[in-house]
Formats: sequence, structure tokens, C-alpha cells
Amino acid sequence: MIIPATPPMSRGTSTNLHRKADESSAVLKMTGQGENRVDCPQTRQKHLSRSYAWFMWFLRGFGAVPQKDHRRRSFGFRCFYIARLFVVLTLILLFNAQLTFLFVQATAKLQTTTVVKLHFFSRSQFLMNIALGIVIFSRRSRKLPAVLSAIVKACVWAYDEDWRIFRWFIRYCWFQLLFLFGALFPVGVALKFLTGRHLRENLLGTSLPAEVTSVAMITIQTLGIAFRIAHLSLVVITCGALGLQFRRLNADLKVSRSGKTTADRTMSGLLVRHYQLSELVGQFDAIFSPSLLLFTAADLVVVTCLISSLISSGQMEAAMGLYITQTSTDIIVYTTYTFGAILVLISRVVVAAYLNHQAIACVPELYKALQGPDTDKELKGSIKVTLQRLRDLPVALSCWGLIIMNKNFILTITGLLASYLVVVIEISSKNGACISPVGELRSMMSATTANATILTLE
Repeated sequence: MIIPATPPMSRGTSTNLHRKADESSAVLKMTGQGENRVDCPQTRQKHLSRSYAWFMWFLRGFGAVPQKDHRRRSFGFRCFYIARLFVVLTLILLFNAQLTFLFVQATAKLQTTTVVKLHFFSRSQFLMNIALGIVIFSRRSRKLPAVLSAIVKACVWAYDEDWRIFRWFIRYCWFQLLFLFGALFPVGVALKFLTGRHLRENLLGTSLPAEVTSVAMITIQTLGIAFRIAHLSLVVITCGALGLQFRRLNADLKVSRSGKTTADRTMSGLLVRHYQLSELVGQFDAIFSPSLLLFTAADLVVVTCLISSLISSGQMEAAMGLYITQTSTDIIVYTTYTFGAILVLISRVVVAAYLNHQAIACVPELYKALQGPDTDKELKGSIKVTLQRLRDLPVALSCWGLIIMNKNFILTITGLLASYLVVVIEISSKNGACISPVGELRSMMSATTANATILTLE
């Protein structure tokens, strides 16, 4: 349930959020921001709520987030909502069925390397993780509108510096979607039409032009990536907004400890606000934890397989290249996709670590205040409770309690990828003499069916 200090609103979209924007003065008093500061413009809260509403609308297109007043809608409307989710899952299953069919067809004709088989597993698990993530997220997202509205109300943008920094978080989220649909997807489709002309491929046993099956599979995979980006955007915006609120609270704690205490900067009021923000982080994490765990694991598999392909691309028995056709144009798109996958993984981990860092940055100030001679016993008790809470209940995205996304997790991911890179380079150098020459591979690729298989698997 939502904390009493920030009561949830009804399951509405940005309209309901806008109606509550006039309560910003009450939020200022509730959050410890008083009369000595400039009131937060209502347009900033509306801008935050609109950003949430846009990405929520995008997720509703996949059937992953229920419509407002879902239970009060007619039976036909609810069936339409469920049908959207069913169609998305069906397309993903068809994609995996076609991918498996092509893999079996190619392996029956040509011997494939371990790297190629690993890529097949990577592509298959990537889409299946998206399907499973959509299903789980659709079941846990019923409270998401209420939690997001509470976050909007709790965020106080009384300082222009904080707002300028936060807008870069929002711009980054939109850049990912615009780059996917405005650059990467059109270029990939154009390349497939150019390279797949006059070739034919089997779609589950039916002979069709290669460009038709290729474009269909590219479209399904692009929509799956778009869902991941929309999901990531909610995480980035929330971590950025709450992280900046913790950052401003830490600055107020320093002012309060220095003796410049005002009515809106009392130590006890700031501790209460820290607790309220921590509760919002916990409620957001409860909704996103399962899908974050699935998507982070899937990203690690994809990134490691992409590293393998970049290192071994000249040595792969290319009948099942899965991403590239050994041409310069496809390699450019493939390299762009590689950096995009790495960027998505880095973005999720970095913003989550930023939130955790800002939430625990107050610990040194609290210890100093605890040792201060002017601190009364009641305040010392509140400080001890806060320190104990931060020690036992980390304020961070926890991925279902299995991991804590903080700075240590960044080092863990970096060490994992670096170790994997070293192992792949070592294996590739040892097995280079055992793999067939590139000229022989190109002669094996000359057959129309083999070429069509490669093009379709893009």
C-alpha cells in the first residue's frame, strides 16, 4: 500500500496527475520544504507526469499495463485488452518457431561452430525473456499508476539546477526510442530489401521471398526491443527523479548540521522525508523487481554473445551467422546493435547505482550529527533508527532481493565481461587453425538457400 504521507490517486493517467498539481504547496509542507524557498512551478510536476504517461501509454499497447478504471470497463473492452497481450505473445512464439526451424534447416546442411549455436540460444532466450517479462509485468503493474503519482507528488523541483539535470534523464529516454525507430530499424529493413532480392526462404515450410520473412522478423524483434526501452525509461526517470531528491536532501542535511537550521530544514523533518522517499523506492522496486531480474540476465547473455561474434566473425561457418552476412553494410548495423545492447545494460545498472549512492550519501552526516554535543536524545534515537534501517533495508533496486544494484554491482558486471572477453580471445587464438578458411566459407555461402537463411535470421 502507498505510504500515508503521499496518498495514492485513482488508477488514472496524466489527467488525474494534472488535477493534483495544485496540491504542490501541501507537498512542500509535507516534504519539509517551507516558505523560505521559491514554490515549485506546477509545470514541472506536469512535465514529469506527462513523461510517465507517454511511456505508460506505450506499455499499454503491449497489454502490459491495465487501462485506467480497468475493472469498471465493459467485458468487451477487457477482452480487447487481454487480446493485445495474447497477440504480442503469439508473435514472439512465431518468431522463435521460425528461428528454430531455420537453425535446424541450416545445421542439417552445414556443420556449425559452438559460437553459432550460442548465438541461436541468445536470440531465442532474448525474445522468450521479453515474453515472460511482459506477462509478469502485466500482473504486477496494477499499482504502478498509483506509485508513479505518489512519486510525482513527492518530487519537489524548487531548484533550477536539479530540474536541468533531470531533463537530461528524460531526453536520454526519448533518444533511445527515436534512434531505434528513426535510424536503426529503417536502415535494417532497407539493407534486407537490397540484399534479399531474388532469394526465397521457407516460413515454417512455406516458400516466400526472403525479404518478406526477414522484415517480419526484424519488425518483431524491434518491437520487443522497444518494449524493453520503454520499461527501461520508467526505471531511468524514476531513479533520476528520486536520486535528485535524495541529493537535495543530503545538501539540506549539511546545512542543518552546520547550525543554520530553519523551519524547513530541521534534522527531524529531513529524516522523515528520507523515510518517505525510501518507501517510494521500495514500492517501485516491488513492481519492477522480477522484470528487472529477467531483463538484466538477458542483457548479459546478449552482450557476451555479441562480444563472441565480433571477435570470431571472420572464423564463423557463416551459414548460421544469425546477425550478419559477412558484408560491410550488415556489419555496420550489427556493430551498432552491439553498442546499443551494451548501452542498455550500462544505463540500467548506472541509474540504479546512482539512486542507491544518493540514498546512502547521508550516512556520514548522520554519524557526525550523532556524535555532536548539541544533539538531543530524541533526535539521536531517530538518527540511530535511520542508520539501522539503511543497514538492514538497502534503498536500491534489488531484482527480487537477489542482488543490490549499487557501485559494487557495476564492478561485478565489469569484471564478468572483462573475464569473458579474455577467455573468448584466448579460445579464438587457439582454435584459429582448426576453423575452415574464409574463402572456403564464402564458397559454402554461395548457395541460394544458405544465403536466404542468413538474411532471414537477421
